[in-house]
Amino acid sequence: MKKGKFILAIAVALAAISCQMNEPSWPNTPDCRMVQIDSLGWYWEDNCPRNIYQAAYTVETDEMRLHFFGWEAEEDSVFSVSFPQNTDQYGRVLLGYRMCGWNQGPAEWDMTTMIKIRDKETGQWLEFVRAITPYGGNFGASWEKIFYIDVTEFLPMLKGETDFRIFYCGWDATEKRAHAVQLTYYFFKEKNPYGKPCGCQKIYDSTLPNEGSNGYRAWSYGVKGWSIEDDSRLGQRTINLPAGTKRVLVRVCITGHGQDAYNGDGYYPNRQNTYSESGAEFDHNWYDVILDGEKMVQRGDIWEINSGANNYKQAGTYRYNRAGWGPGKPCNVHHWIIRDIKSKDRQLTLDLNLDEYVSPCTKPNDNNVACYYVMADAFFYK
Repeated sequence: MKKGKFILAIAVALAAISCQMNEPSWPNTPDCRMVQIDSLGWYWEDNCPRNIYQAAYTVETDEMRLHFFGWEAEEDSVFSVSFPQNTDQYGRVLLGYRMCGWNQGPAEWDMTTMIKIRDKETGQWLEFVRAITPYGGNFGASWEKIFYIDVTEFLPMLKGETDFRIFYCGWDATEKRAHAVQLTYYFFKEKNPYGKPCGCQKIYDSTLPNEGSNGYRAWSYGVKGWSIEDDSRLGQRTINLPAGTKRVLVRVCITGHGQDAYNGDGYYPNRQNTYSESGAEFDHNWYDVILDGEKMVQRGDIWEINSGANNYKQAGTYRYNRAGWGPGKPCNVHHWIIRDIKSKDRQLTLDLNLDEYVSPCTKPNDNNVACYYVMADAFFYK
């Protein structure tokens, strides 16, 4: 990476930390109703801007072994966490995400780990955190890596007995070696930076059954006849606002996977450099945000730099930049704020549009088809 780009990357990261961890300092774009305030959503252990020892309440899970539980949702590994019955006194929650090994150490491969939380009000499962395991074959039994993730938007759900479930996309676990995870929840007594919570709504969820799925809970990308922009996938959604809503926080996590059969024949018809490097995992991509039919100025950037200090030494191709993730790290989360909501507003429409792509694959479940895991949810505040 060139020096100028590296300095810019650091500046962006620091700005994201400032926006996410303090009272939001939203971009000065008065003509734009929807602005992005964070593009990372997680922190390395040594640069977490909160002192976890100042948390007013903490709860920790056991270490949980990660192995292939099954493709169907009912086969996910389910666990429960007991939180206080009333959390009104708290306004900020951090999640400590500890990656570690089982028995002799972590397993070998970089595998997707998705943890969902059950919303007691609606019964729906919302993605709580997504992370990718490291290339762990060279790590020993004592290896661990801890990250911190701001999960304040889920605060209303973290009350009483709360259910979570894990999907792990991999077969690399053995009795001697397996990836494992341990979660710690840190509650802080402070003002909620977004306002008073008053509900939430699922917007997009690629893990639900869908004919355009690649079979691994992601949507295929660029396959003729199964457009990712179809109404059943990334098409326009209607957001129903609770009475009194003053702003909406939209949480987006999109990561690219698959390498389009390794043949390099995929291309982007609307780009000057049309051919894919290895879509979608190694292709830099963006998404446009359409709010109430109007394209927003900012675009979502689906990319993660993994070279240099942006990752740590492990086996495999950990140095390569990827579509929104890196081996051995949490996946990037974009936080957007919809503001200037009028008292008469009861509905909004939202549409996320990826760049058009043409894949050489002919079926959505072809081997190594380019695909995206997509999650987006709206959280309402008074």
